[in-house]
Amino acid sequence: MHCPKCDTDNPAGNNFCGRCGNALVELCTKCGAENSPTSNFCGKCGSSLGALVSPSVAETPPVPVREPPGERRHLTILFCDLVGSTSMAAQVDPEEWRATVAGYQHAAAEAMTRFGGEVVRYVGDGVMAFFGYPVAHDNDAERAVRAGLAILDAIAHLNEQPGHAKLAVRIGINSGLVVVGVGAGAALDAYGDAANIAARVRAVADPNTVMISDATQRLVSGLFIVEDRGAQSLKGIERPVRLYRVVRPSGARGRFEAASVAGGLTPFVGREDELRSLMSRWERVLEGEGQVVTISGEAGIGKSRLVQHFQEQIAAMPHTWIESGAGAFYQNTPFYPIGEMLRQFLSDAPIEDQIERLASRLTLTGLKPAEAIPLLAPLLNLPLPSEYPPLTLSPEQQRRRLLATLVDWVLGSASAQPLVITIEDLHWVDPSTLELIQLLVEQGATARLLLLYTARPEFRAPWPQRAHHLQMTLNRLSAGNVRTMVGEVAARKTLSDETIAAVVERTGGVPLFVEELTRAVLESGNPKLTGGAIPATLHDSLMARLDRLRPAKEVIQVGAVIGSDFSYELLHAVHPMAEVDLQSALSILTDAELLYVRGIAPEATYQFKHALIRDAAYEALLKSRRKELHLFVARTIDEKFPIIKETHTELLARHWTEAGEPEPAITEWQRAGERAVERRAYGEAEQHYREALAALQTLPESTDRDSRELTLQVALGDVMQWTRGWSAAVHTRKGRGRTQRRR
Repeated sequence: MHCPKCDTDNPAGNNFCGRCGNALVELCTKCGAENSPTSNFCGKCGSSLGALVSPSVAETPPVPVREPPGERRHLTILFCDLVGSTSMAAQVDPEEWRATVAGYQHAAAEAMTRFGGEVVRYVGDGVMAFFGYPVAHDNDAERAVRAGLAILDAIAHLNEQPGHAKLAVRIGINSGLVVVGVGAGAALDAYGDAANIAARVRAVADPNTVMISDATQRLVSGLFIVEDRGAQSLKGIERPVRLYRVVRPSGARGRFEAASVAGGLTPFVGREDELRSLMSRWERVLEGEGQVVTISGEAGIGKSRLVQHFQEQIAAMPHTWIESGAGAFYQNTPFYPIGEMLRQFLSDAPIEDQIERLASRLTLTGLKPAEAIPLLAPLLNLPLPSEYPPLTLSPEQQRRRLLATLVDWVLGSASAQPLVITIEDLHWVDPSTLELIQLLVEQGATARLLLLYTARPEFRAPWPQRAHHLQMTLNRLSAGNVRTMVGEVAARKTLSDETIAAVVERTGGVPLFVEELTRAVLESGNPKLTGGAIPATLHDSLMARLDRLRPAKEVIQVGAVIGSDFSYELLHAVHPMAEVDLQSALSILTDAELLYVRGIAPEATYQFKHALIRDAAYEALLKSRRKELHLFVARTIDEKFPIIKETHTELLARHWTEAGEPEPAITEWQRAGERAVERRAYGEAEQHYREALAALQTLPESTDRDSRELTLQVALGDVMQWTRGWSAAVHTRKGRGRTQRRR
């Protein structure tokens, strides 16, 4: 489809231009037919589309300003500016000051982008970056704080340069809900309190410090050493905000390890079969049969928790346990996890003693320190003493020798005592470490060695599967296990059966989701779980999964508007696009295990794996876009899907309601109530009549509205005799009497 605004050709079925966001179709307000945005009259019914044919200049109506495309997102926003820039600028030549500011801004932007931030604005000497847009990560708050610390390091490096002005910066960080969109100047911007608070946090930060709000601190708790600065009043912000100065990283690899150190882990629940499999493999290791186990599963499914529980189970048996993890920030750092493991061998020895301890460890495993230390010291950032001169080998020869040395060290250690090497998050591992892992997989089959790895589903092992390899895929917890887990998280607080059932339904058996959603209910003080509410601790993780799905993301968002389950035919009717593209997008979504599929297109039906994914996809849409899509869904069902209209009247009523169309909503809610009464489903009938009454209240007062309200109140009173008893029905009839008197 051709965009008349920017001349871009778009794929058939696009409703909006992929380049500029301009609408490619104009819906007729009378019949709902699609028309070209340049059309003046509807091609189906002839109604005016809001433009005049060849109008005179005096008659030309004002051109409506179309709201630019945007998205509701949970972002972490970083603001950074120079301290005392006004006085510094007055003391030097403008050209020199321009170069100084450019150098600072370049250093700050490099640190932000290195950790996945999107630099969106330069204002004077200030720099603003988003973490979580346009692509979310499951640790955006951590990335922002690390970027802030990296900026301080970069500024310190600039200040060390001869003749460079001594600069100081203030950095403020806040997390929260915003609407991200293009502003008046075609620049990306964030609208909402979260951006304002970030700017105010920066304003009160001390020179050369990173200050974060309590909202950000909740997301990075345990990952950084912080100094509590207490609640502070910020200019223009209604409530005081608790602030924290970031001192340094804590050393924890992630939120799981931070929670483990703090003693905040929920007792181990379920996974009995998986634990038995691990113990069986461990018994083979003790008999001299090396084993390779890769635990795979989506983020939050419990991979790290299973590894930790397995470690606790074998703690009393003689063995050596070495663990490390690949990191999202170190995917291009050669041998990063290996360096972390080597440091465990050296414990906390002083720098001057580490080479000596390293030599001792090497000797115990049969390696020659003179040959190995020149290769290993660089991995540990240790200076080489004079007795260990550098090897006169080419870089490629050194790399091969290093790999062979590491393999010999591991196998030598395993011969002395059973050895477990655990490396988590292989989906982030650097190529050099992966090459070493493959060598260990190939050569460890006859050693008392357990290679235990975790990875997300997208990781594909480069080695062929062998008999001593185990690929373990973690599935979601059973409903019974989820209920047990909710009870463990809630501890002494009692949650209603209704709330627990809602947690089971919305979390899909993902342990992280269960923990965070239960904690959100407890912290809110509201025992009822309101639909659509997503804990802040899960926003980034959920959106990261959705952002990786482009262009399938738009398809899943339309599906989220339709409901928790939908048919292929209805989705295609609501979101017309080439069938091959739609089927490809749906395959991506099912392969990513976000949707379950039953049947084969076009007879297929789809269901969201868990409600939180649907909520995240739905909540990311602008409210105006949601309303537009609900209207389109309602019209499509009403006109093209008579079976759904007749058998699922409440579904059609819900779409009319969310579309802001009270008249058809009232009609369909009333019909849904009548159908429910026919089936003796009085609880559902009561809810449907209440929805009809709520929609009725949005209409202007009139005798007709009063008459319709009386009819609905009578119907409601009749069903309440069955759902709540005679007294409730009498109370409703009194309300009906007041309506009659008002008339």
